[in-house]
Amino acid sequence: ELRDRFEQFKRRDLYEIRLVALFLDATFLAVRPSGPKEGVLVAWGFTDTGERVLLSVMLGMRESYEDWQALGRDLIARGLGAPMLIVADGAPGLVKAIEHCWPDTDRQHCAVHRLRNLLAKLPEAQRERVRQAYWQALDDAIHARDAKQRLQALVDDLEAGGFDSAARCLADDLDALVVHLRYPTRHRRRWRSTNLLERSLGEVKRRTKVMGRFPGEDSCLTLVWAVLDLLITHQTNGI
Repeated sequence: ELRDRFEQFKRRDLYEIRLVALFLDATFLAVRPSGPKEGVLVAWGFTDTGERVLLSVMLGMRESYEDWQALGRDLIARGLGAPMLIVADGAPGLVKAIEHCWPDTDRQHCAVHRLRNLLAKLPEAQRERVRQAYWQALDDAIHARDAKQRLQALVDDLEAGGFDSAARCLADDLDALVVHLRYPTRHRRRWRSTNLLERSLGEVKRRTKVMGRFPGEDSCLTLVWAVLDLLITHQTNGI
């Protein structure tokens, strides 16, 4: 029954969905009885009425440009109009696919992903200070230009402290990190990261961990879809 419903989910048309924000992320699972883990790509979003909708769950073995482009083309072919905003991490293949499939859509670099990358380039003693400064810059900013100036000050501080790799990490793609601040205040926190999707994917991993490996991609994708459909679509819309 689940497989039949998943097949219907993959084929359904999306013409009537008026999407405002689209979120893209992936998780890696042991899809087959042997071999390396493979990427499962996921797309979901907010409609113009505030409804959460799961849009796609598909295999992307390498999470490459070609994989993400295939997902984007499938959504467009099934009738999904261009969203106002896309929220995703900064993986080069994903960014390139977004620019190809939705060239006129704003792109928000996931603020949580960027912070993780930044902290990984700092010694333990510096991480909490930088974490607080990073979130304060985004939380206190009144618009995108203000946030960029605040984050640039943090870049300068890191450079002055000799943390050049961390400074370059934060400075990279800085404009995309503050895009959410162009939008109404009530949406900014929920539209600056892929957190809800990451938490949902974490729940997928928790529920599938006991299985070890899946017998094949059909069973893997069906179960991932079933869990995400429950967590994203059928919960209340508040975050």
